[in-house]
Amino acid sequence: MSENRPEGNTSFVTAYFIANADRLQLALMHDPQERGAQTIFQHADEPYLRDVASFLKNGILRVDESSLAHVPASLTMYPRQLGCDHAAFIPVQQNGKLRGVVMIGTRKGQLLDDNLIEAFQRTIQFTFDVVENPAQPAEAENNRRTREMRALNLLASSAATVSDLRSFYSSVHDQFRNVVGDFSFVIALYDENTNSISIPYLYEDGRFSSLDTFPLGEGLTSLLIRTREPLMLVEDTEKRAIAMGAKVSGRPAKSWMGVPLLARGEAIGAIILQHLDKERAFNEEDLRFAMAVASQISGTIHNIRLLQDSQQLALQFETAAEIARDISGSLNLDELLLKAVELIRSRFNFYHASVLLMDLPGEFVVVREATGEAGAQLKRSGFKLQVGSKSIIGSVAEKGETLVVNDTARDSLYMPHPALANTKSEAATALKVGDRILGVLDVQSDRSYAFSSANLRILQILADQLAIAVINTELFAETQEHLAQHRLLHHITTSAASGTTLDEALQSAVNGLQVTLGGDRVAILLVDREKKALEVKAAVGYAEEIYRRTIQLGSGITGWSALHKRPLRINNVLQDSRYIEASPNTRSELAIPLLYRSELLGVLNVESEQVAAYAENDEELLGTLGGSLAAIIANARLLEQIRSQAERERVLFEITDKIRRTTDMQTILATTASELTRVVGATGARIKLGAPSKSSTPPGGERDE
Repeated sequence: MSENRPEGNTSFVTAYFIANADRLQLALMHDPQERGAQTIFQHADEPYLRDVASFLKNGILRVDESSLAHVPASLTMYPRQLGCDHAAFIPVQQNGKLRGVVMIGTRKGQLLDDNLIEAFQRTIQFTFDVVENPAQPAEAENNRRTREMRALNLLASSAATVSDLRSFYSSVHDQFRNVVGDFSFVIALYDENTNSISIPYLYEDGRFSSLDTFPLGEGLTSLLIRTREPLMLVEDTEKRAIAMGAKVSGRPAKSWMGVPLLARGEAIGAIILQHLDKERAFNEEDLRFAMAVASQISGTIHNIRLLQDSQQLALQFETAAEIARDISGSLNLDELLLKAVELIRSRFNFYHASVLLMDLPGEFVVVREATGEAGAQLKRSGFKLQVGSKSIIGSVAEKGETLVVNDTARDSLYMPHPALANTKSEAATALKVGDRILGVLDVQSDRSYAFSSANLRILQILADQLAIAVINTELFAETQEHLAQHRLLHHITTSAASGTTLDEALQSAVNGLQVTLGGDRVAILLVDREKKALEVKAAVGYAEEIYRRTIQLGSGITGWSALHKRPLRINNVLQDSRYIEASPNTRSELAIPLLYRSELLGVLNVESEQVAAYAENDEELLGTLGGSLAAIIANARLLEQIRSQAERERVLFEITDKIRRTTDMQTILATTASELTRVVGATGARIKLGAPSKSSTPPGGERDE
């Protein structure tokens, strides 16, 4: 085929030798380099028939550098002097006798495989038979052998330039019509990767069509592919097919003929002709012609399919690389997923592609992006599937393993959706990073058996890349969120520190923290050392009764945190016996002890209505805030003590100053009583003065002063 030939002239070197007496005489030669045969080879160089016959008795002889020493020099001289790296000598026989030899030689860059050599052999032998048994001129056009030879030559010419398999199949069918007749005609192709058979070309009842792919089974076509042997049934077709172990479905043909398409010894498909109403519609000549055609076109079909597969694979790898480049340069997840699903659908030739991501609780996978109008409908409706549900996507979301359904009509896991009514095969691959399942990449095709090991490998690569994109976006969002939270915490700490009183500072802190956490309930409880209990000093999100609640140290979640001086994070308070209900809707709670120089001052407590709302980073974040709040509380208390002491000293100074302004005892006593009443907020004050009487003078003349 052209892709295996060197640039420039792509013809092989060919030479035809005929048996003449005891030698093989060079009768015809074609050399792309246009060397004259007579100027290179002399009559004395022609090989002896007896020397060559023994080497060709078993069929084709292949010659290369490694086999030169074992082949007559008179034969190897030709390819060697013509500059050929490899050569094949094909015997032409009649009635068991060697009548001639055809040499085919290749130069550097050319490929001469077994399929091509076999095709040459059939054509050469067939042509020789026709030449040896010529038809009369008046009968030439109608002669069967002439039509066969013309058909094979036309197919050989078409095979050299074929680029579109569909048109090539039509050419093959035309030649069967010309030679065998107008019968039902099928070209079937076998895919080893999916172990399935497709029918790209079907002619029946005067109409052209194709059939959906189906698994290799137990029909006659499957039997052809398994045995790799031609088969012709022209009598009792149904009974004989059943006797061979084949299952017959639908209306059985009265005459059935099929030949396998073989490439490198493996079946790649089959050519099938049948007549529904007539027995003995085919004969041995028809079968021989079908075998010759199959031998000639198998290599072409195989190579074109390989080329198409490699081109498709290259495009798919290019898609993976393109998506990888986009992921490395963007953190816009919605934009990345939209481009990814559109590229997967178009370049893989799929019917639908979608990405579903895991929700926060990990209970459902929800459509994040999907293709076409069906995808838009799925997104509008918020389509989701439960993890572990009896569906392809649900199973992959739970187990993290790729799941393929090549025929949705035969698989109970397939869950049909009205918007995707044409789905015939589906594959789902998990988006995973390590053991964490982030979502599912789901692709659907309107063809059965659309998924091969090759495109599934690339889909897995794409799923891994999309998982990285999801993780990158999550990490970026978390980083931005943490940055915003730290900014808010700084703002909270600054606001609290600027409060004129402790109560004002604490209330400012809980209000700011509620905004940071997105509406959770927040409370700050301080220790009453005399009562050995916690009292709510500031709260937001609770009823007013919260301020009348007292929690003993060691009791409840906050009490436990205070007693042990350790944070306590509860994912589900309903499953923790220590929980004391402050709000019936609370599901998770985080308590942070407020410690200043190892002294317990209180507890910072937050509650959420979501299960497992707080993670380790939340605990770390609030722990940092708790340290700052503890310092603020300690400083505020110290400031209050200093202010109180200063106020007492000021009052004492004012009182003593007023007292010192007079020497009158009565005035001194009145001023003292008045100032004491004002300072302590009393309604009145009494000062008693008295001296001891003489009768109470102690013995010895001593008395109190």
